[in-house]
Amino acid sequence: MKKAFSLLEIIVVVLIVGLLGAFAINKFFYSIDKSNNFKIKSDVALINSAINRTYSNQVLLGNSTFTLNRLDDASINTAGESLFVGYNEYILLDVVILSSSEEKKELGKWIKTSQTTYKAYLSKDKVITFEFDNNKGTFTCKKSDEVCKEFML
Repeated sequence: MKKAFSLLEIIVVVLIVGLLGAFAINKFFYSIDKSNNFKIKSDVALINSAINRTYSNQVLLGNSTFTLNRLDDASINTAGESLFVGYNEYILLDVVILSSSEEKKELGKWIKTSQTTYKAYLSKDKVITFEFDNNKGTFTCKKSDEVCKEFML
């Protein structure tokens, strides 16, 4: 007599593998969302640090009335541009952060929407917008935005 698996045993095994797969896929997408959030948080901290360093350097040089007009010379809504690198002699970031565009909507990447406004997609339906206030020298999101609260320290 041949030994083989019964149909019931095969169904139970397929069911168990399916359940484990469903949990694994859910956990995988959750970790991708978390990594995008962490990347944007670290970018914001890096950008704010560079802005503060630039203002501090100008104060040390005796230029206390200095105002940083913009964060870069990148084109608006264009993919592949270098963002947050500064302009003219004002160097902000040594690290290149490449832009995305509204058409691509790449998760975890920045999109320049105006001379002083940037946004990043955290997921397909979750976007966060940041604005550089050149009068105050700050790079922040809207405090009223629920998503913003976790990105501002």
